[in-house]
Amino acid sequence: MTVDRYGRRSDVAWGWRLLDVLIALRRRLGVDRFEPYRPYLMLAPALALVTLLAGGIVYLVYLSFHSFDTFLLRQGPWSLEQYRRLVEPPSGAFNLQTLQRTLVISVLVTVGAVTAGLPVAYFIVRTRSRTMRIVTLVLLLVPFLMGEVVRAFGWALVLGSNGLVAWVLSWFGNDSGGILGTPLAVWIGMMQVSIPLATLLILPALTRIDPDLERAAATMGAPPRRVWRHVVTPLARPGIAGAAAVVFLLSVAEYDMPAILGLGRLPFVANVIRSIYTLQNNLYLGSAFSLVLMAISTVFVVAAVAAGGIRRLRDGGGDG
Repeated sequence: MTVDRYGRRSDVAWGWRLLDVLIALRRRLGVDRFEPYRPYLMLAPALALVTLLAGGIVYLVYLSFHSFDTFLLRQGPWSLEQYRRLVEPPSGAFNLQTLQRTLVISVLVTVGAVTAGLPVAYFIVRTRSRTMRIVTLVLLLVPFLMGEVVRAFGWALVLGSNGLVAWVLSWFGNDSGGILGTPLAVWIGMMQVSIPLATLLILPALTRIDPDLERAAATMGAPPRRVWRHVVTPLARPGIAGAAAVVFLLSVAEYDMPAILGLGRLPFVANVIRSIYTLQNNLYLGSAFSLVLMAISTVFVVAAVAAGGIRRLRDGGGDG
C-alpha cells in the first residue's frame, strides 16, 4: 500500500507504474521491429574496438614501409629501409639477438607453464574435496591481485644478492650473489602468472573429459602414466593449444620482467621498441619491429590453434 502526494492510497507502487510507462513507450517507438538485429547491436562495441585496433595495425604497416630522415624528422617515400635497418649494422645484430632472446624465453615459459598447469588443472577437476578445489583456485588467482611491477620487484628481492636464492646458494659455496640479470631470473618471474593462466585455460578441456574413459583404460591394465599420456593429454589438446597460444602472446609482449629482473641487460623486443619510440623518436623503425614480432606471434598462434583443432576434429570424426 502506497500513498501519493495528494494523500490518496494506491495499491500499485510507483515502480510498477514507471515500468508500465516504459512498456507503453517501447510499443509506441516500435522497438520490437529491431529484435532480429539485437545480437548485432550487442556486438557493436566489440566490433568498434576491433575496428579501432585494426586501424592502428594498418597505420603501423603504413609507417613501416616508408623511409624516415632521422635528422630532419621527415617521412620519405615508400621503402623497405626500416626492415633493412633491423638486420643491418650498426644495430642489426642487437635487434636479431633481442628477437631471438624474446622468442626462446617465451617458448620456454609457454612449455613450462603448460607442463605445470596441466597436472594442476587435472587435480582441480578430479579432486573430491571441495575445500581443496577452492583453496587451489584461490592460490591460482593470488598473482593476479597485484600489479606486474610489484611482482617483479618482489622477485628481485628474492633473487637478488641479499635474497633467499643467494642465501641458499651460499650453502653450496656459491657466492655469486643471486641470479638477477640472468635469463633464469626473467623466466621465473614470467612463470608466476603464466602457470595460473595456463591452468585456468586448460580447466574447461579437462572438465569435458569423461572420467569413465580413464577408468576403462585402467581396467584394461594401463598404468597411470599411460592413462595420462594416451587418454588425458590427447583429449585435453584443444585446451593445451589455447593455453599455449595465450601464454606465448603475453610472453613475447613482456616488458617489466626483462627490465627489472634482467637488470636491463636482457631486453625483450618490447623494451627495444619502447627505446626506439621514446629515445630515437623513430615511429617508423619501431613500427617495423612491432610488425615483425606480430607476424611471428601470429604464425605461432595459428600453428597452436590448428594443432588443437585438428585433434578435436579427429576425435569428433572418430566418435561419429
